[in-house]
Amino acid sequence: MTTIPLPDPDRAAGKTREIFDAILAREQRVFGATSVSNIWRCMGHLPALLESNWNRSRALMQRGRFTPLQRELIATAVSVANACHY
Repeated sequence: MTTIPLPDPDRAAGKTREIFDAILAREQRVFGATSVSNIWRCMGHLPALLESNWNRSRALMQRGRFTPLQRELIATAVSVANACHY
């Protein structure tokens, strides 16, 4: 059940739209995604938060020796180890 109303990426404007477009382009290319995931959408309410987390993701999850799949698997394993429910 969603507790935060999620902004519609198709109706986003300005910086939020720019970042949503970049996120979707990457997720389509790497994972075959067809829409912006909810974790990014919930940050769309605050463009500065969305931008800083997108930049952090690009720095940590999109560069280096590991493949995108390996990075996601590591992140998932850490979340499980920390009992993260998302």
